[in-house]
Amino acid sequence: MKFIDLFAGIGGFHLALSRLGHECVFASEIKPRLRKVYKQNFPDTPIEGDITKIEMEEIPAHDILCGGFPCQPFSFAGKKLGFDDEKGRGNLFLEICRVLEYHKPTYIFLENVSALPGHDEGRTWKVIQQKLDELGYDIKSKVISPHEFGIPQHRPRFYIVGKRRDADIICLDRFKFPKISRKSDVHTIVDENDVYGLHVVRPQICEVFDLWQEFVNNTVERDGIMPSFCLKTWEFGADYAFEDVAPAHQPIEKLVGRKGAYGIPLKGETREELISGLPDMAQKKEQRVWPEPKVILTRQNREFYERHKDWIEPWKKKIMKFPRTQQSFEWSTDQGDYDLHHFVIQLRPSGVRIRRTNYVPTITLCTTATPIIPWVRIPIKGTNLTPHDVRWGRYISPKEAARIQSMDMLDLSTLSRTQQFMALGNAVNVHVVEMIARQLLP
Repeated sequence: MKFIDLFAGIGGFHLALSRLGHECVFASEIKPRLRKVYKQNFPDTPIEGDITKIEMEEIPAHDILCGGFPCQPFSFAGKKLGFDDEKGRGNLFLEICRVLEYHKPTYIFLENVSALPGHDEGRTWKVIQQKLDELGYDIKSKVISPHEFGIPQHRPRFYIVGKRRDADIICLDRFKFPKISRKSDVHTIVDENDVYGLHVVRPQICEVFDLWQEFVNNTVERDGIMPSFCLKTWEFGADYAFEDVAPAHQPIEKLVGRKGAYGIPLKGETREELISGLPDMAQKKEQRVWPEPKVILTRQNREFYERHKDWIEPWKKKIMKFPRTQQSFEWSTDQGDYDLHHFVIQLRPSGVRIRRTNYVPTITLCTTATPIIPWVRIPIKGTNLTPHDVRWGRYISPKEAARIQSMDMLDLSTLSRTQQFMALGNAVNVHVVEMIARQLLP
């Protein structure tokens, strides 16, 4: 069958459906850089730019419409504006409707962020369902993540499949989304000989990881396990009040004589000066009373400090010189093995997170959050690196990121390392799309 690939990116839908023997007769992608990559990998497929400027007569007849329509308005990373997105991106779904109304393909196959069904209390999704129903399509939908099928990436996405009701084919009632099949393992996508785009953990971050390994060792020696809550070092030694009224709303007399961030006494003659010595999160005035989870987390950090302050005090002075995002730590893995080299590490805006090796976090548009694989042995022969330089491994490579997205057969060489991660972060997972298409298409 013939299909079109809208909002095509670097061609995830194209790869998946062509593997099943279907032919892509048209593609549309607004970004010139990605169109160039698409043309390079699929030279026989005509690809155009902005879908809003394309006349329906220019699009060939087709049996299947595919599209990972822009997700920013529905994403937790964006403003979640839905159809009211000020840049008009939410309305791009209406471009899909325009193509469906004119060409009436038998099948539709769409993808979006997992937040879409719940956006605006479900109203956005209700409108999408209504419009597809009015156009004559029965649809089914489900949130699916690659890690449920042996691909080591946690990337839940919302998939929508549909069929025209007047098509003389098997009813969509018989369609079922693929069942969860097997566990995933990051080790399966790592190539220790991969030196393309090699990005080792820089010395400053190595120092941070050394300090957190020291922290873990000291904690386990005394407690036997690592705490499961997020550790906020700026609460170590602090004693400002927080349980009844948020610190930023407290009168000056309640702040005087208290200790703020890192246990440093609050200083100043005015309320504003005193508040400036609190941890950043405690200086915010949005909430007069902290929510219970924030209260509990602060209490847990202070109780932990009291049990360990004999060794935390000298350790704390060393971590304080690093950026705030590296002074927070979360142990999101099993107990029993406490060597950080055996896990996936991610530098997040919220802090350093230690994760199991069953999957990496979603490949995102933010390359600073790219997962780190500290156990990997890095070839240093012929480089100016030393074993000390590579003691905490490296970030996953663009090739490994492409492998996670089942796109390692594509040539992305015209893109920089950052651009490759951005393109892969926006792409559909080819293996997941192929599994669904096998169930949907005859």
